[in-house]
Amino acid sequence: MSHMDRLPEVLGHGDVLAGLWRAERDERLPHALLFEGPSGIGKFLSALRFTGGLFCKSGPGEPCGACGPCRRLSSGGEEANHPDILVVDPSVLGEEEIPLAYIAYREASTTPVPLRRTVEGFLDLKNQEAATRVVILREAHMMNANAQNALLKTLEEPRPGTLLILTTSQASGLLDTVISRVTRVAFARLDAETTEVILRKNAPELSTEDCARYARWGQGSPGYALDLVREQRAAQVDLLSRVVRGELGPIAASVAFWALDLEIVAKTERAKDRKRVRFVLDLALEWVLDLARLEAGATGLVHEAELRAAVRGRDALRTLPQVRDRLMQARLDVESNLTPSAVLDSALLAMATLAPSAAAVPR
Repeated sequence: MSHMDRLPEVLGHGDVLAGLWRAERDERLPHALLFEGPSGIGKFLSALRFTGGLFCKSGPGEPCGACGPCRRLSSGGEEANHPDILVVDPSVLGEEEIPLAYIAYREASTTPVPLRRTVEGFLDLKNQEAATRVVILREAHMMNANAQNALLKTLEEPRPGTLLILTTSQASGLLDTVISRVTRVAFARLDAETTEVILRKNAPELSTEDCARYARWGQGSPGYALDLVREQRAAQVDLLSRVVRGELGPIAASVAFWALDLEIVAKTERAKDRKRVRFVLDLALEWVLDLARLEAGATGLVHEAELRAAVRGRDALRTLPQVRDRLMQARLDVESNLTPSAVLDSALLAMATLAPSAAAVPR
């Protein structure tokens, strides 16, 4: 259940963490925190580093990285190397939701979890090294209703010397009763410069130009930008640009899209194919919406540079509403389990109508 391969460096949120460590030094730290903000901006990594700063021999404050607690947190492993931290991470558990079994121990649970690995069971144990036992619930909105209601008991009656940190990109998915019993800590999107620094560190194969493009496309979310790297967004953008410029027919573009070597995690090949098509549909919809905003006089759009280079003349705008409707229908079709290749072909045919002299565009 633990997911700490290292004690992560966190960029862009230093002031937030410093304020929380200061609250701990002043004995003002609440027993439950909600780290909330857009996906992929470092909330979970911040929770890990904040915990490291609590456990560090020189803390609370920036972890030294050299003391025993810091080394244990840095080395990671299948189980938490520090006995006073529990991480519930649905991405590691392979769960689409966090069920009751990970919060409250149930003998009859269909997902047996050892008592000490449940939130309630873990918090009932005595502290072994640190002054505080910490539970980190990643993407807490993924708790189902039963799990959230079970967590309420812990939030309402906190054990002494315990801290719960919930992270979420969708606070609306949490029950009002849960929200009312935690202290909300806002995390903001990062600036382009910081995003580029993170991209260079985690994707050193990117050129300087592509690093800047991915930072712009990530919209202040390095995690999202890195997802786009894995999806080869630059290659997708270049193919879509050629379709819209009339340089590549939609059928040839479809073949090229299927040939891209994308990192796709899914249980079946069909599910992988649907994910691949979603990538293209989402990109195409973003383009169409930005194109409409551009025509309305908006500036500073995420895809403005690509659109100005690809879309020539006002003729393309005449078909914009129809293209948008066809793409939205395609998005529904892929979720309705229609053949992914047919859905992609339909979407690219729609995008091809934006090309100059669309009737003459090769298939």
